Amino acid sequence: MLFTYVDSTRAMSHILWKSDYKRDVVYLHVLSRTRSRGVVNISPFAIKLELFLRINGIPFQTVDCDDFSSKQQSHFVLFNGEEIADHNHIIQHVSGVFCKDPYPGYGLTERAVGRAFMKMLEENTIWPIFIYRFIEHKDEYDSYIYPDCSREEKKKIIDKLQDLFERRAIGHGISRHSSDEIQTIGCEDVKALSDFLGSKQYLLGDRPSVVDCSLFGVLSQVLYVPIGYPMRTFLLDKCPNLVNLINRLRETFWANWNEECGIQVTQF
Repeated sequence: MLFTYVDSTRAMSHILWKSDYKRDVVYLHVLSRTRSRGVVNISPFAIKLELFLRINGIPFQTVDCDDFSSKQQSHFVLFNGEEIADHNHIIQHVSGVFCKDPYPGYGLTERAVGRAFMKMLEENTIWPIFIYRFIEHKDEYDSYIYPDCSREEKKKIIDKLQDLFERRAIGHGISRHSSDEIQTIGCEDVKALSDFLGSKQYLLGDRPSVVDCSLFGVLSQVLYVPIGYPMRTFLLDKCPNLVNLINRLRETFWANWNEECGIQVTQF
């Protein structure tokens, strides 16, 4: 998923391993923290990846970057001289190197459920969010994206993002539905997550797994950005267990989240 407006034909072959980079440190190339407000990154997948690194104690360093990887994706890592793109491939690779299990202590059934929920979050639940903020209510989202840019530059960015996500929504198929139907899809996904979570500490049990990272990456986008997302209202009114989980992940594994977001995050 691309989250910047620069020419996507530019590959990353010109970005080289720097002499001061250390081996066995993940250099996570993401949009600058200054590009968003409320959350540390407008990409839920970049947040998912960084939370996974934090939970597992994998040494990493964020690098501000507006460019694309060789796969035309806007967040990627450099690790031991190698470029790795796509959050799922990155997690698979570093898990192998550092002997980390994305589903620690869970059996085959829990892993299958985790994968199913992760696919739902990243390929379905996220679309009502994208459509709301980049297509149907971009003026409402305006103050939470690229706050450091001029009015003219920001308008160009938002217009390009609108065009990008309109085309992708057509390809996905979700744009065939009405606005109300699209937001109902998102709320029903949130309800499914809340129903399955129940009173457990984390989605699958008593230990955080990669699916919790995915959940946090996606739902932090609505919980911590106070615009009129129907999913946000549903979360706050109907799903206190999910709100508690999101806040607990932030407080436990991302203690400096508020500082990095540039604004105070409201505690719910």
